[in-house]
Amino acid sequence: MRAATVILVSALCGGVGAGAYGAMAPEGSTPLAVEPAKNKEQPEPEIVSFTDANTGSCINWQTNPDGSNSDFATVGCAEPHRFEVSTREDLSQYPTSEFAADAAHPNLERQQQLTEELCVGPTMNYLGGKLDPEGRYSISPILPPGSAWKEGDRTMLCGVMVQDAHGRTTETVGLAAESDQSRAYPANVCVRVEGDAPSEVPCTEDHTWQVTDKVNLGENFPQEWPDIEKQNQLLSERCTAAGRNYLGGDDALYNSTLTPFWTTIQQQSWAAGSRTVNCALTSGKQGGGFATLKGDARQGFTIDGQPPAKQPERNPLRNTAPGAAQPAPPAGQ
Repeated sequence: MRAATVILVSALCGGVGAGAYGAMAPEGSTPLAVEPAKNKEQPEPEIVSFTDANTGSCINWQTNPDGSNSDFATVGCAEPHRFEVSTREDLSQYPTSEFAADAAHPNLERQQQLTEELCVGPTMNYLGGKLDPEGRYSISPILPPGSAWKEGDRTMLCGVMVQDAHGRTTETVGLAAESDQSRAYPANVCVRVEGDAPSEVPCTEDHTWQVTDKVNLGENFPQEWPDIEKQNQLLSERCTAAGRNYLGGDDALYNSTLTPFWTTIQQQSWAAGSRTVNCALTSGKQGGGFATLKGDARQGFTIDGQPPAKQPERNPLRNTAPGAAQPAPPAGQ
């Protein structure tokens, strides 16, 4: 995720507007004859930062169809934003000549190193340690755009952002430390898992599961973290029912060949304030792992490129509630 963040930062920086300023030599001066009035030492031009954002600020910008960014502005954190600032660093104070006036913009590898060196510690302190290691927020830097860097701006902002499947920032609302940081999605969303990272994608694209419900475990477990066994006990019933309701009944779920599935919360994520999990429908592969789904599970869809296999007839699902009438089995069964 950090590598994706670094790539994003490079793309971001290219579209951020910079302040206007410049440095000019005294007019009329020459090495041979200098007018007295022109011989005075000229003050160093003030370097204007590309942003005045500081710790606790939230920043938003517009993304354009061509991939550039514009309208970079500081906004209230209760408003939609793409970046929350944890600290502001001045790289010109870095104890090397690496960031001198004629220095090149840091490459992607160096940006990643700067994130580790200058952003991680202050950001964790800013968040009070509340960063879900499996959650939707990632620690990231923003460096000045190329034009501002060339003019001497060495501002680096550290903070957190949320990314989509393509590594682009998405808008969020509220402070990260006060938010549920879970990677949980609304019903109907399709999710693709690449490596260990889930991300929302259109259901018309290859995906791993389709969300049927969003569950707040804090409603059932208001105190301490429930271990995975307790979560499974609750979610097995909840998510199986969600799958039936989502597809229109038990027969529809059976014939889809899809399996009810759910996510869980690890203890370190719970400690960071995450409480939300997903119920979903997926398809497992023999030997382990997930099949590739494509299309909406409620309409025409494929599993590894093929429609769901036709299922043999079976007895209708029995209602196990006390006193419930039971349907008669089909003739001959």
